[in-house]
Amino acid sequence: MRSKKPKTNPQPSSQVMVNKDALAKLAHELYLRRGGEHGYDRDDWLMAERILLEEKKHAVPRRRASDLFRRLEDKF
Repeated sequence: MRSKKPKTNPQPSSQVMVNKDALAKLAHELYLRRGGEHGYDRDDWLMAERILLEEKKHAVPRRRASDLFRRLEDKF
């Protein structure tokens, strides 16, 4: 009988990882920029993730969230 290999979840090479601390900090900054209105935590988190991934993709040096947020707003 053949032994089964343990299941692993290999990450695709195209997947870029972002720093969780930077992600949380940026999401909080977006929350504050929006006036601290509750109920949009997922939106803030996803926007922060999108901003950080865009930064990595273009190797843009870290800037204030407000500058990056404006750039992304222009694209949508």
